[in-house]
Amino acid sequence: MKWNIADLPVFAAVVEHQGISSAARALRMPKSSVSRFVQRLEDDLQVRLLDRNSRHVRMTSEGEVFYKHCKLILEQVDAADAHMNGITHDPSGLLTVSLPMAFSRLILAGNLHRFRKAYPDVELNIQITPNQVNLLGDHIDVAVQVGELPDSDMIAITLFETPLVWVASPAFLKTIPFPRTLDELLENVHICEQRYHNKPLKVRHGDQRQMLNIGGEIETTDPIMVRDTVVAGAGISLLPYLYVRDDIAQGKLRQVGHDWIIEPQAKASAVYTSRRMLSARTRVFIDFLKTLSEEAMAEK
Repeated sequence: MKWNIADLPVFAAVVEHQGISSAARALRMPKSSVSRFVQRLEDDLQVRLLDRNSRHVRMTSEGEVFYKHCKLILEQVDAADAHMNGITHDPSGLLTVSLPMAFSRLILAGNLHRFRKAYPDVELNIQITPNQVNLLGDHIDVAVQVGELPDSDMIAITLFETPLVWVASPAFLKTIPFPRTLDELLENVHICEQRYHNKPLKVRHGDQRQMLNIGGEIETTDPIMVRDTVVAGAGISLLPYLYVRDDIAQGKLRQVGHDWIIEPQAKASAVYTSRRMLSARTRVFIDFLKTLSEEAMAEK
């Protein structure tokens, strides 16, 4: 390797601040030094990374490729520094988190102040998405994902497992014969979370197991929308017990189909990529999520 790794933060700053002058101000360096470092990097790589004039800079196609590698290298450097200093230094810096909607609203949102109080130097960027994310490509430090993980490059820490249960509103159940068979359950499903909609699911009835597909005219990525729609009287649906426990206790929902048990249970995990060291800020946030999940599962 001919190029100097110390030139990477300067190159990244020029790209992110969209100019040598603004990068120099951010880095508190002379413009001439910033220009010299970038030129040295280009000379060592023997490729032009930036097209620049007196006012603007623009990455070349080669520069775009190198910038992606540059960011990963700098993240590894930051993670290594945080890992080695985590015992003696308080967690700090930017932490980018991806969460599904239901987890963010029901588990985390009302408790964020606790994390902020414990770790005031950690800056959180929380992104809400129902889909699995590309942690490396999207620059996500940690994500909460539901279900089994297909990517072996991920390290998963289980936060909770909760049964999937059939629920309906008491008002809706007054309009139909009480469902006692699987067919009677399925014919009254009108809304379903996308994760379970028309996907093969294993159901156990006593010692017997079979596969089923759940239909419904409405599918959504948000289980809270499913829950609220079912509370309003829109038939039967399948939901994680943790997300409907309070509604069942309050009489807003009633559990049905007790004998038709879905396998496996709904599982939420905190995941991060094995290609990154676990920084102190990531570690304490995962510990916080574990604590919140344990508290939620323990509530009666």
